[in-house]
Amino acid sequence: MALIVVGAVGVDAAAIDADMKGILRAFLVALPLSLVLIGIGGWVFSVRALRPLNKLNAAARQVTVQELGQRISSHKEDREFVELIEVFNGMLERLERSFRQAHRFSADAAHELQTPLAILQGQLEQAIQTAEDGSAIQADLTGILDEVRRLSTISRKLLLLSQADAGSLKIHAESFDLSKALADLVEDAAMLAPHLLVTGDIQPGLVIHVDRSLLPQVLHNLISNAIKYNVEGGWIRISTVARVGQVEVQVANSSPGIPPADRGRIFDRFYRTAYNCGRKVEGVGLGLSVSREIARSHGGDISLEVDHDNVVRFSLVLPTEQPA
Repeated sequence: MALIVVGAVGVDAAAIDADMKGILRAFLVALPLSLVLIGIGGWVFSVRALRPLNKLNAAARQVTVQELGQRISSHKEDREFVELIEVFNGMLERLERSFRQAHRFSADAAHELQTPLAILQGQLEQAIQTAEDGSAIQADLTGILDEVRRLSTISRKLLLLSQADAGSLKIHAESFDLSKALADLVEDAAMLAPHLLVTGDIQPGLVIHVDRSLLPQVLHNLISNAIKYNVEGGWIRISTVARVGQVEVQVANSSPGIPPADRGRIFDRFYRTAYNCGRKVEGVGLGLSVSREIARSHGGDISLEVDHDNVVRFSLVLPTEQPA
């Protein structure tokens, strides 16, 4: 016959409850602290891990024509990022080499073309003078001379753009009576475009320090574009706005409009809108590019606005103080 022994153990429920509350309090204190420590540790780790990528991102944002020579050091970087940094540096090196070659070619070509074009222009002018007035050969030579002059203008613009790209466009600042220059241009535009209503709202006494050989090119180009890209019976309005430290020249005109897709590329080199390409308008799409580079070299800029009624407005902003 088996003997069964039953034992009973007494447990203090209050003590267990106190222990559980203590464990809960410790858990409630330790959990936030652990989460904070984990968060800090994760942040430190992610910052260190993403540091090479942030360096690449910052370097990519600073890549300009003048900053192609910069490189990123891979010293003390993780092995996983060394190859990526080397690839990025190699890309910059190839980009810099390609740009230097393109710049050297365009600058050399534009420079070398100037002399033969000048000689050809002089010979054509002499031949036109010796040819019989009103003859067919004189008319042909005059047409050729116009094309030679056009090539000379293009070569000068290309040379200027190449200098601007290389950061070697030198500004010889002198005192320039902007009010008088604009008033003269208003009169010239009225004579060149009698079919358009040309008006001016120009403040007197606007004198700035600019390159007297470069800035007039900008003003001529803006007004020339306003004449060429206008509508029959349209208008041109030239105005100025003087502010503290700067002056703004606005050239507005009626126009057939500029498609929204073309507005962002209006300052691109050799770019002409589909509408302009279909019209018999002189130019190759360099004027606005050159004008903007000249403005920026003076510490200013040019912007475009197109109103809902197809009014085109170019704003040239220039500092009134002499550039350093």
